[in-house]
Amino acid sequence: MFKKLLLTTITFSNLIHAADAFTSERFLGIEAGYGEVKSISAIEQNEVTQGIEFGFRFGAQNSEWRTTISGHNFNKDNHRYFRGMLQFDRFVWASLYETDDIVFKPYLGAHIGWLSYESSGGIKDDSLVYGAQTGLAWNVMREVDFDFGYRYSVSDVPNVDNLGGFVFAVNYLY
Repeated sequence: MFKKLLLTTITFSNLIHAADAFTSERFLGIEAGYGEVKSISAIEQNEVTQGIEFGFRFGAQNSEWRTTISGHNFNKDNHRYFRGMLQFDRFVWASLYETDDIVFKPYLGAHIGWLSYESSGGIKDDSLVYGAQTGLAWNVMREVDFDFGYRYSVSDVPNVDNLGGFVFAVNYLY
């Protein structure tokens, strides 16, 4: 309970700070990706589950930083994973950001959040998740950008070791 309260407090304090710092571009987006979950079975065997994940995102960005709150759902083989995360990305390079029609912005970032896991065998668990991401944001219009990246997360859930996968997102900037 304390971890959930702490995570909620951190999220809202960062949102308040982000609203002041990022006044130029806020965004809403959807994402889809192909992910892999590495876990340990009840008989201590390593298992790998692969499949498609879906999610939503909202946040704010400027020419150097992006802060995102996102939720991701992954269901496969009677296992359900849901991650809620706070992500921080640093745009490594954004040449001619204000003048180009199409801008490529590679980024590196980190995230922290919460993982909820359920299996058909009645196992339910949730815990902290953290990790890193890298990718490329592609600003194709003033109101729309595409995001292609790789995200890797480590979990404290006993049955889930780590999660990783490629993600494609479309963001509406307003």
